[in-house]
Amino acid sequence: MTSNVINLPTYGKAITLDDEGLYFILNASTGGIQSIFQLVYDDEWYLFQLAQTDNDNEPNWSVMGEEKDYALMSVPTTELRRQFSKPEFAEPRGAWQVIRNGKYGFGKFTPVDSNEPVGHAMIMYSGDEMLMPVRIHKADDETLKRAEAAQANMRETVTV
Repeated sequence: MTSNVINLPTYGKAITLDDEGLYFILNASTGGIQSIFQLVYDDEWYLFQLAQTDNDNEPNWSVMGEEKDYALMSVPTTELRRQFSKPEFAEPRGAWQVIRNGKYGFGKFTPVDSNEPVGHAMIMYSGDEMLMPVRIHKADDETLKRAEAAQANMRETVTV
């Protein structure tokens, strides 16, 4: 029996305004927040990192990019195939959407298994070569409160 149904490859969910917001990297050892990022859309996509300043160690948002190369642009499908066709990306199966500037990128991973959650990654580049993506988590109010409490507990443990 023949069928006129054609299986098309699964494409990842696009990066949309719903993805705008705060993201963080969890320290696997302590469970605390290691870094905080913000994905912002203002006519173009931008990525910011919360970093300590020399001024009384107050945190400040700094744009991630080099030499005025700040806006994040879509990565073409052919480039995504080249970057993610390596054996280390064979599992889990799914599709990537990536926006990047010359040095930094934001990735969104849509797993083939629709029961699995969509994932996000921070990506650094060395020229045209992608370095290993780092898993990031979208922050909500509850997650931020838990992380702050865990960090406060770590500080108390260290000072005792």
